[in-house]
Amino acid sequence: TQRWGSTDFNAPDLAACHALMDRAILDSGVNLIDTAEQYPIPSDDLTGRFEGYTEQIIGRWLAKDKARRQKVVLTSKITGGDNINKKNIIADCEGSLMRLGTDYLDVYMLHW
Repeated sequence: TQRWGSTDFNAPDLAACHALMDRAILDSGVNLIDTAEQYPIPSDDLTGRFEGYTEQIIGRWLAKDKARRQKVVLTSKITGGDNINKKNIIADCEGSLMRLGTDYLDVYMLHW
């Protein structure tokens, strides 16, 4: 999911991302979605493809049917660096939850 919604020339758009999730998860039984608050890479605030946009793409897919959340193991990550402290970990996790439209993550990781 790292490039979903990115400004890269071959990055899938929202509809393509949702079609990929439909095919992989609903049709083929994949049950893990791994994303991060930093995605997409590259991001660009000027085009609305900001960090966290990939989580919004996934959140919109989950919102199409509330039963979808129960079908997947959902993981996200905080980006490592000088910002790693309890306050920022909690704030970034809450941001991920909001963008994903869920009240829990199955796994939350430190990225790096």
